[in-house]
Amino acid sequence: MNFSASQENYLKIIWHLQQNRRRATAKVVADELNIKPPTVLAMFRQLQKRNLLTYNKTEGALLTDAGADAARKLVRKHRLIETFLGHVLGMDEQQIHEEAERLEHVISDQLMYRIDHYLGFPGTDPHGSVIPPWSLQNTIALGDVAVGRSFVVNALTLEDEKERYYAERDLVKGALWTMIEKPPGEQVCLLGNGKKFLALSLETAARIKVRVQA
Repeated sequence: MNFSASQENYLKIIWHLQQNRRRATAKVVADELNIKPPTVLAMFRQLQKRNLLTYNKTEGALLTDAGADAARKLVRKHRLIETFLGHVLGMDEQQIHEEAERLEHVISDQLMYRIDHYLGFPGTDPHGSVIPPWSLQNTIALGDVAVGRSFVVNALTLEDEKERYYAERDLVKGALWTMIEKPPGEQVCLLGNGKKFLALSLETAARIKVRVQA
């Protein structure tokens, strides 16, 4: 499915708002883009026709699975480009963001894979933000992992501050952990990775996708 740069920018903004649990109303999105709400509503209708989002005045715009997938891939491209420009070319944080804003719309998936491979499949960008996976297929919520089972973290769909908090504790994409305990009647679970333990609320665990090891 092909998108214009403008359509991709809308999807990305709505994705970021949803990640931070903010409603993507026409006014909020208009403020983000410094344009008028009627212009935003026209784009909402366009994207809704393509089954990329749903919209009502109360909830604002909500991405469908297809819309969230497209937005996540764009965010992934952006953060991988920033990582390449920062770590390989030595550009500063402001420069890498501005360049990534332009390049994310034109760079191919094939080239992004080669960059990802060259960088060693990094989990975070230079700003400390988690780099999302290409796909969430064949994953389950961390909270659904049975006690005693090991799993690899695939994606964290959390607020940026929380993502950085857990990244500092090694709960990042690609990390191997084991479900140690889920105390009955308590809204927490306990994880271990052989070096440390980490307690998570079940609410947070529901927003982390993992692949259970065989």
